[in-house]
Amino acid sequence: MTAATGTPGRREIQEAIRHALRPGPPPPYPELVALERTLLLVIAKLYGVVERQQRGEAADGRGRARMNSIRYQTSVGLGDGLMSAHMQVRALARDCQWLAEQHSAGTVDISGGGQ
Repeated sequence: MTAATGTPGRREIQEAIRHALRPGPPPPYPELVALERTLLLVIAKLYGVVERQQRGEAADGRGRARMNSIRYQTSVGLGDGLMSAHMQVRALARDCQWLAEQHSAGTVDISGGGQ
């Protein structure tokens, strides 16, 4: 994480997404908690940027629906079970990927550190 903003850097973001989407059995629950925390920080940073971007453009219904879905997904929490936590972290990672794709390819440095 960058010291100035407390936001994960690019490498940390990419690693968190890769780790969350890795096939196989779920990692231990404490790892899922850490992944969720990182992914939620990234989503919080990207969400506002993409939302403003879409407001400035003629956003289609699918984009608005996905943004609403992401807002809901971030409020769900991990739950008590390992499998539900694993599925939630995977969903958050896919949301991060989608937001990053919507974000205008590197025009705004979300990490605050240019990593």
